[in-house]
Amino acid sequence: MQQPSEAQRLRGRNADAGTDITFVTHGSIPAYARPQAERILGKLEAKAPRPIIFARFKLRVERGRPPDQQALAQATIDVSGSRIRAHVAGSNLAEALDLLEERLDRRLRRLSERRQDSSTRPPQAPPGEWRHGDLPTTRPGYYDRDPQDREIVRRKAYAPTAVSVEEALFDLDVLDHTFFLFTDEEDGEDSIVYERDGGVVLHRLSGGEPRSGRARQFAVSVHPTPVPGLSESEAVAHLDASEEPFLFFRDRTTDRGKVIYRRYDGHYGMIEPAG
Repeated sequence: MQQPSEAQRLRGRNADAGTDITFVTHGSIPAYARPQAERILGKLEAKAPRPIIFARFKLRVERGRPPDQQALAQATIDVSGSRIRAHVAGSNLAEALDLLEERLDRRLRRLSERRQDSSTRPPQAPPGEWRHGDLPTTRPGYYDRDPQDREIVRRKAYAPTAVSVEEALFDLDVLDHTFFLFTDEEDGEDSIVYERDGGVVLHRLSGGEPRSGRARQFAVSVHPTPVPGLSESEAVAHLDASEEPFLFFRDRTTDRGKVIYRRYDGHYGMIEPAG
């Protein structure tokens, strides 16, 4: 077994799939984990609608977590420029990698369905398709870090290219996010879609639904109230005081929508529009 004192990065080329592959590992990683991940990649390569050009697996074992969540497996797969992601937890890495394969396979099928559509938009969804009821409940829990020790340790800025609610729902599904922050192409308003109680919620900065009312086509619940206007420090305090996994707020300085979210290590991350 590998027992690194810190994260290790291993680069190589998957012999089965012929794809560039990177492993990032933390903790005691059993010898079977990397070959199992490479076999998963080989299966995905055979099913992918276009060549897989890059894959990154993150494997972590944390003995301080609950027994059924001590092994964490995450993957990002680049399918000729389109990315799919998955993040799961299990009692050991063999179990976690099995769950990871199931979720990646589901994401790949969704991507293939989209590519079969001749347009650049995802296919029209029948009522209820976006309820995410078929998603496995295998997301890792959050490390219970004391509030005074929590920090914003990662920031991400997304390019504010406007997309439709329909496209945001597709990305929420395929990218395996708990939430997805986007700029609505209909009116340029920062918005978020997220999973809640087996369904999906749309929340816009001003509250309510878009003027077109198209959100109703996708069985999406619409949050009726505007988001709070906060500073970053106030957003941190709000999340500290709640049990919520994230907070969508209007930044008082930029007047744009931001999301502060709980990371699995107990710290916070921030996502905001670039510029």
